[in-house]
Amino acid sequence: MLCVVVVAALGVGSYLFLTADGRGGNEQAGGDGSTVTTSVSKPKPVDPKVGSPKLALAPLPNAKTAPTPQGVAKALAPVLADPNLANYSGEVIDPASGTVLWKKDAATAQIPASTAKLLTGVALLASVKDPNARLTTKVVKGDQAGDIIFVGGGDVTLSARSAGVDTVYDGAPTVSDLAAQVQASGVPVKRIVLDTSYWTGPDLATGWKTEDIKGTAQVRQGYITKMSALMVDGDRQDPSIENSPRTGDPAMTAGKALARALGNADLPIIDGTAPPKGQVIAQVHSQPLSILLSQALLNSDNILAESLAREVAGAQGAPRSFEGASAATLLALQDLKIDTINVQLFDGSGMSENDRVTPDVLAQVLAQATSGKKPALRYLLAGLPVAGVSGTLSADQEHRFDDARSKAGAGWVRAKTGSLNSTYVLAGYTPDTDGRLLVFSLISNASIPGDDTGTRPTQDAFATVLRMCGCR
Repeated sequence: MLCVVVVAALGVGSYLFLTADGRGGNEQAGGDGSTVTTSVSKPKPVDPKVGSPKLALAPLPNAKTAPTPQGVAKALAPVLADPNLANYSGEVIDPASGTVLWKKDAATAQIPASTAKLLTGVALLASVKDPNARLTTKVVKGDQAGDIIFVGGGDVTLSARSAGVDTVYDGAPTVSDLAAQVQASGVPVKRIVLDTSYWTGPDLATGWKTEDIKGTAQVRQGYITKMSALMVDGDRQDPSIENSPRTGDPAMTAGKALARALGNADLPIIDGTAPPKGQVIAQVHSQPLSILLSQALLNSDNILAESLAREVAGAQGAPRSFEGASAATLLALQDLKIDTINVQLFDGSGMSENDRVTPDVLAQVLAQATSGKKPALRYLLAGLPVAGVSGTLSADQEHRFDDARSKAGAGWVRAKTGSLNSTYVLAGYTPDTDGRLLVFSLISNASIPGDDTGTRPTQDAFATVLRMCGCR
């Protein structure tokens, strides 16, 4: 379900920021003001009615309120002098006019970490015909008596938990619903066949680490799994925890969940494919793609982002694989007139250490989404965490925007975070004091992997300077 966070803007009216409700989550690291009011309700596990989001977009150009490069550079100078930013690069854009207000090494490709999800998101919205389309998981009657085929449709949110029991994915369909439909069909079940053919190619991306599936003996956390079009709960061992260790065998885990739901945990399970014209005896549908994207961005969900990247591939006529998704994403960006010459993608989540994206591309993606020129791209903004409030920018769980330098940005800044090894990224947008939206991207390469004690707070301070900036 989507909730509205209302931010009262001093002297310039108000903004409605549409945000996806969800829990905070940790990203991998080599993861009060009185003007802020939030309204958060517990989402119901049903398919929500989805319309075009009402978002704060860049106002029309106005020379009287337009920030200048000189003004922005002067305002940013103190925070840019902070050594905690380490080796940094970035860009600030006024999306209303397209003016680049500040940049440093903006054309230099860097590890994007989880901000690569912004590229996946905008490519999805630019490629699919209907952002409210849903992914379907089916059970098909087999040709051999007693066989049912469990057909994955790329919905990694399908849950093995009972309806109404909390999972990471609010409103997810359930295996128990599928099982009930199978039983109601009267088709006898002697064996479950797993069909994962909706996706192709390797199940791990170039640049992924296998230890990120289950974590280490010291840190039991999972950020990825072997990608399979048939999966339950993002393959988490504990579906209620965002970074739970994964099973590492998603299709078989899903098959066992269906067997249990059918009341016979000992049913044989094999791999196979559904007959071309097999009778569908059960099916469930995911949340709309737009809401899945919001969930992926809010908590930086790698597996969900990868599933959406494969939908980009399908929409572009490419194989639903890592390679196909990466190529399709670049093509979609090029169609949006975004220069991708220095961009290299090996996945859709940013977990690959081989990914490279420039600060300029990150800023241009956000500028397109906030400009309002392509309404479908607005859905990208709906899932961006709100500074100090939600997701990976929450103050209580992630300690973001909670110090003297950044509290003024809480509730105003919306951004995607990223961290991988010694790279820390923040890319988003904020209204300035004149109510004009500014888009930014900032990448820091620290000297010590995992040492973000100074880098992230300083990045928050960078974004807060833009929030408090008139900058003329």
